[in-house]
Amino acid sequence: MGGVIFDQNTEEAFRRFREAGIDTDYYMGAYGQRDFFMDLESGKISAEEFCSRMSEAVGRKVSYEEAAHCWLGFFDGVSERKLTALDALRKHYHLGLLSNTNPFMMAFTRSDHFSGSGRPITDFFDSFFCSYEMKCCKPDAEIYQRALAADHISPGETLFVDDSKKNTDAAAKLGINVLQVSTNEDWTVRLPKLLAASK
Repeated sequence: MGGVIFDQNTEEAFRRFREAGIDTDYYMGAYGQRDFFMDLESGKISAEEFCSRMSEAVGRKVSYEEAAHCWLGFFDGVSERKLTALDALRKHYHLGLLSNTNPFMMAFTRSDHFSGSGRPITDFFDSFFCSYEMKCCKPDAEIYQRALAADHISPGETLFVDDSKKNTDAAAKLGINVLQVSTNEDWTVRLPKLLAASK
């Protein structure tokens, strides 16, 4: 979702977490999230428990609103061009969102604040596979397999788009067609051309 559907601003999110007292190098460093940050996205703890654990980490009370503000630093807007492309694709394909995400981000993206036109992310996809709800994360094979089973589709008829090589590599090992894009890339030309060439 972040970096593919909406533009992602990692620097701003890290700045907000640091301002709140979080050591981003430890919890959200180059090797990915860890500790209670990973527990949140893998569904082991709730948003409320995350606030409690964050409070312990920074030595003061952290509210839901403050934690949400930190997480939403990742959201740097979504282009209408991408949303228009999703609308066009959905006329011909089943679109599923498979994301390592958390309740803070999804509460926002499922609201009318997600897009400039007031449409939530649920307007653009047929199915949703969120790591915290499924209690597993990419690149674990299980999350791809469960998504395929839930949508009753085979790997060979599926195209998985992601901005992480480890995630596309994991999907490819299962026989899923993949397209790795750069973070925040405008894929609206490349993706339809790839789909057209595969027909």
